[in-house]
Amino acid sequence: MNKILIATVIQLAIAANAAAIDLTDDGSLRLTGFYSLTGAKVLSGSALGSSAPWTYQQWKCPCTIQGWEYGAVYEKDKGFQFDQESLIGFQIKKDFSQTLSATAQLVSRALNPNDGSRPTIDWAYVTWQPSADSSWTFQAGKFRIPLYYYSDFLYIGYAYPWVRPAPDVYGWPIYSYNGANVSYRTQLGTSDWAATMLAWTGSYTQKNDAYDTKIYYTTPTHESWKNIYGASVTANNGIFDVRGMMMWYKDTLWQDNPDGTRNTFIDSQSTRIMGVSANMDYKNWLIKAEVDRYEQIDASKGLNNVYKYALVGVGYQYGAWLPMYTISRYRTITEPIEGRDSQNISLRWDFRKNMALKVQYDISKDKSHYSYPFFGDSKLLSISLQGTF
Repeated sequence: MNKILIATVIQLAIAANAAAIDLTDDGSLRLTGFYSLTGAKVLSGSALGSSAPWTYQQWKCPCTIQGWEYGAVYEKDKGFQFDQESLIGFQIKKDFSQTLSATAQLVSRALNPNDGSRPTIDWAYVTWQPSADSSWTFQAGKFRIPLYYYSDFLYIGYAYPWVRPAPDVYGWPIYSYNGANVSYRTQLGTSDWAATMLAWTGSYTQKNDAYDTKIYYTTPTHESWKNIYGASVTANNGIFDVRGMMMWYKDTLWQDNPDGTRNTFIDSQSTRIMGVSANMDYKNWLIKAEVDRYEQIDASKGLNNVYKYALVGVGYQYGAWLPMYTISRYRTITEPIEGRDSQNISLRWDFRKNMALKVQYDISKDKSHYSYPFFGDSKLLSISLQGTF
């Protein structure tokens, strides 16, 4: 399946038409898509001050994790790997009227331990507006959780400058929700600024998810986020784009015992995530910044789980070329601390309409206070062909 998917991505990249495909004569049913053919190689790495090879969980290290949601890990011994992040996605939209539509997005990944190798439905929702020119939009169905600035298009690589957004910031065990949202868009007076307010609610359960099972526990582990309530406010004027987000939910983390009982680690625990992003695209300069904070605090249970994570990137556009330098980091605040500092240099080349070739070099430092080797330090070289159609 991996080889078939990668071959399909290559063929699509060569033959893809830049325009969406109308599936009906009246244009009410349309197909669009996106793809990423991504390969990477670990150049070197070390752990606990030693460059000697080590094993972490099922991986032979030196290694580096670049996709927490799906356990995408590159291992030095395997050379250039194209089977960790490559994917192809299709989105189909049906307009029933000027105010009512349905949208579904299917994604096939070279690596998908959460759901197997089959294509999965990442989005499936209906959209309704009171009128064609209404500022209000109502949606219901399955969505990605809009935790971060790039959450809605995290797997549409063409939409951002890097091979991938910094994994120090992007990636949790739950990344979707079944529920509903409402948004309101308005112009701010007579200024150039426009604002969008979004609120959402729902829940999601991921059985045997890669994040918990493969990265931390090895035994099949399940996680559920229930009673999700979130809101964000975004403002932009064509140059600056700022966003603030806050979300609450009840978190449950457990494993199933052979006798049918549960081994519960976290039970309906109140959790909060907050985030702020600020971006600038002015003349040839590009600045990306995002800061987030995760809190799961309950003194009665001895819980003080706090993650702080952030990224800052600066780039400059030279015609079709965009070089960029980005730093990122994350930390827990209590011992044993888990943390990482990373920096990368990326280069994007828009050599064809709706198609970009990217090269990226990452240096990552493990700042965890563990008595055993975690993912360790690493140097990674990545190359990716990304596009839309």
